[in-house]
Amino acid sequence: MKNNNYNKRRAYLKMLFWVIFILVTANIIAYLFQGPRLFSSFSHYLTYTSLGYAYGFFFAFGNSFIGSYTQKLNWAKNPKRANLTSFLMFIGYGIFVSVMIPYTFDRLVWDMTGKSLFYDVTAKAFITMVADLIVIYFYFSNRLTDQWVKAIEKNEELKRENLLARYEALKNQVNPHFLFNSLNTLTGVVEQKPEQAPAFIKKLSDIYRYVLDQNDKELVAIHEELNFVNDYVFLSKMRLGNGLIFYSHIPTGQNYQVVPLGIQMLVENAIKHNIASDDMPLKIEIKIENSLVIVRNNLQRKKTVSAGKKPLGLENLKKRYAYLSAKPVEIIETDKEFIVKFPVIELKP
Repeated sequence: MKNNNYNKRRAYLKMLFWVIFILVTANIIAYLFQGPRLFSSFSHYLTYTSLGYAYGFFFAFGNSFIGSYTQKLNWAKNPKRANLTSFLMFIGYGIFVSVMIPYTFDRLVWDMTGKSLFYDVTAKAFITMVADLIVIYFYFSNRLTDQWVKAIEKNEELKRENLLARYEALKNQVNPHFLFNSLNTLTGVVEQKPEQAPAFIKKLSDIYRYVLDQNDKELVAIHEELNFVNDYVFLSKMRLGNGLIFYSHIPTGQNYQVVPLGIQMLVENAIKHNIASDDMPLKIEIKIENSLVIVRNNLQRKKTVSAGKKPLGLENLKKRYAYLSAKPVEIIETDKEFIVKFPVIELKP
């Protein structure tokens, strides 16, 4: 209830501000064009203040709309681009309004043509743009300071979350259950297929060496992450056999980076939360489209997993990419598939 009253009061004050702004702007602009002659007669006053009202209305609501739009720009990641975009939008709109309003009044109200129309429109547009530039200067001084402070604060917050997310990722990956299952599988391999034991042990060693190597890294080359994922899948297939089918459509030589342990976490989640048997094989596919890594698996949830409950690792992945990219992590779940899309970071040449 209090919030509703506060919002209503705020909306009322905002509307009152714009009404006063338009009234004051109308009289100031009219006086700039006419000087003391503005008050020579009531009809003269109404005619020229109507020009001022037109300026006030279009500048007030047009600039307000532009201001609302520019707040949505990515000031945190690219302040220079956001600054330039905002400036060009305000200037472009200011020039358009400064020319079109006097032209419309000169043609329709005062019936001007030829050189008199050109000179009058030019003079009024120049005066209006000077006034608009002064307003824009003060607006930008305040807005840029505000946005840059917010951008710095947001960047620091994302950095903290990223560090915490990396810590959690390293703490949880590779899942302890995986090590337990792998050691059980190794026991079976040693007993039944001893010739495969050295390869199994080497893959297991490579996996944990990779995890330790990523301790202080934000990003890793995608081919390194895929080598790690292939080792992980190799060991998982030793346990699951034909119950796990894995496709990777990412060609070698891709000049991309991804967060370490990110793709592996998605593969691990798919194996952990879905049935993977010879009768119901789990199919996991990885590819890149439009600079997005897409990890897809068919959905056949285990009974112990609640539908609609997203694994905690996905929140970790979101936080890590929120700091590194403007593109969000996208999660799509249908009746048949579970799909995760996240951006690659392209290496600068």
